[in-house]
Amino acid sequence: MNKNGGGSGFFKGASARHLAVFITFIALIGGFFILNRLVKPPDVSASERRELAKLPEFTASALASAEFMSGFENFAADSFVFRDGLRAVRAAAVFDLFMQTDKSGLYFGASGAGKFEKIDEDSYRGAAGKIRALAESLPDLNKYFAIIPDKSIYAGGYLPGFDPSEARAALAGQLDGIEYVDMTGALDGGDFYRTDLHWDQTRLAGVCSALYDAMDISAPAPDDVIVTAGEFYGVYAGQLALPMAADTMRYVSNAYIDGAAVSYLNARTGAMAPGPMYDAALFSGRDPYDLFLSGAQPLIVIDSPNSRTDRELYMFRDSFSSSLAPLLTAAYRRVTLIDLRYLDSRVLSAYVDFKPGSDVLFIYSTQILNNESILLVK
Repeated sequence: MNKNGGGSGFFKGASARHLAVFITFIALIGGFFILNRLVKPPDVSASERRELAKLPEFTASALASAEFMSGFENFAADSFVFRDGLRAVRAAAVFDLFMQTDKSGLYFGASGAGKFEKIDEDSYRGAAGKIRALAESLPDLNKYFAIIPDKSIYAGGYLPGFDPSEARAALAGQLDGIEYVDMTGALDGGDFYRTDLHWDQTRLAGVCSALYDAMDISAPAPDDVIVTAGEFYGVYAGQLALPMAADTMRYVSNAYIDGAAVSYLNARTGAMAPGPMYDAALFSGRDPYDLFLSGAQPLIVIDSPNSRTDRELYMFRDSFSSSLAPLLTAAYRRVTLIDLRYLDSRVLSAYVDFKPGSDVLFIYSTQILNNESILLVK
């Protein structure tokens, strides 16, 4: 009788525990469901600088093709309440608990946070073909090419990312007749923002020297004034979701930069319009790096009447050159920046009159060379 009573008590206790676990589970699931219905997710993730997935439209064809469920999974992951906090917990577990070197290709090393950018040889060759075709259409110009090295090569330890020698090999024979300017030794890990992919404008003296040496320019030494825009977190800070110190964005001012006039192509009207060298208002926007030459622009012309020479430079470029170009106003009377992601090469002659004897520089980061399809060269 005692045994039966004890057994009965044991099973009752077990049943009570099971019931408590079940109720707790239902409460958690229900609570998160209610919170997710009450808390409206943002349209844009400020930390990741991207638009979040929207709830897909429900149709019979979308359901049958699994398109709806795929879209719903993305929506659920992007709109889950406490999402940023849970991302931080996951990142801490990946790096601190499991001691992994990266999280989905993102790492944190000696040069700060970054993302592995392995070289896609096919894309590199495709980009080189486009550059070669464009260069051949521009006779009587002094032609140069430079690869902006990915910051991972300065991160320390073994990181399977950008390899300068591999990049050169992928381009071997593709750009004959265009002088290569090696940037690798002109930079180190401290020349990049620790939370972002871009370089720090105030630390590009070595890059300018490498260009001037290749282009046979006597490099002037302007009296620079360093201006602080403020603290910011770069794109990798949001993507990694790890606690890290903010970067400080500074920009260079001198007599050449201050005396220059900047004009931008208005894509709607097709006319050039004046604008700022540094747009302080954009520092508070989605991407603080847009401070430099107003961010993504198809065509920019910088006229520098105080330059030390009367030479002109045409830069086929990506976002890195937005901070580099102002520094070249000491050496060039005019600098024209052309972004082939936004300006098709077939209409280039309508906007740019290439002056014979001038310099042309094709300067790209590996992020662009790995995605050659975005270069609008036909």
